[in-house]
Parts: sequence; structure tokens; C-alpha cells
Amino acid sequence: MPQAMLTVRGNLGANPDYLPEKTTDDGAMLPSKLQAVVYENRRVRTVDGSWADDPRGPVKTTVQLFGRAADTVHRIDMRQGDPVIAGGTLGEPSAFVSPKDGEMAGRNVINAQFLVFDSIIYQRRKDKAVQSRPSQPSMGPAGPAVGQDADGE
Repeated sequence: MPQAMLTVRGNLGANPDYLPEKTTDDGAMLPSKLQAVVYENRRVRTVDGSWADDPRGPVKTTVQLFGRAADTVHRIDMRQGDPVIAGGTLGEPSAFVSPKDGEMAGRNVINAQFLVFDSIIYQRRKDKAVQSRPSQPSMGPAGPAVGQDADGE
């Protein structure tokens, strides 16, 4: 029975954990594994009809990759806060004790086929950073502009 493909888009909550491929004592080969947590912000409609961030906080999803996919993602060096998109099938939910209240909690798990940078969000952040910088005279990569000396005159 085919499973539905799930996609999650958000930011990495921490640097991904990577375990390289290894051989067990009995000779079995364990594939490499990369595990990351993606925080996905949700928007909800308020009483007055406007949209706001969900007051419960972001939805946290654990993304797991195995084998070559894990090795590839490890090599591109993703870090906490990077905007990402992950896609795959639903895995067994992970259960844990919540550090906030000591109650049992769970988190969705995606057995991913891909985990990539969200280039649209990355470019928007880059454009916003460029716009927020104060304007300065352009020196260009080769030095001062034509007709200017090193002091900009």
C-alpha cells in the first residue's frame, strides 16, 4: 500500500545529529543516519479576523534520513536556524517526557527522502539584510570606482 508523501517547511531547531555508517559486532552493516528537528510556524486567525503566529508555538517535526541521503545532507553542513524543506513518509512517532511539565509528549517523525535549503526564504532574508544596511559609496571588487582615488575623491 503506497504511503502519502509529507512535506514540512520551517527552520532547523538545532544542528542535525549525524551517525556515520558502521559495522556491528555480528557483522551487520548499519547505514548512516542524520536526524534533525524542523520548527514550522503556524498562522491562526484571531477573533478580529486578522492572522497571527500560533500562541502554542511552532510545530516540531523530527526528520530522519538514512544512507546516501544522510551523507549528502551532512556534507552540505546545515546549521540551527537554516530555512529548510523536508519530504518523505510518516514514521513511527517519537515519545518523550516534556521538560516543561514532566508529562508524556510525542513528535511527528518523517522518514525523509530529501532535506534541502529553502532557497526562497534564504533569498528573502538575504535581500532584507541588504536593504537594512546603510548606503555606502560603492568601491566594487577591484577597488575604488573609476575617477576616484583610494580616499573616494
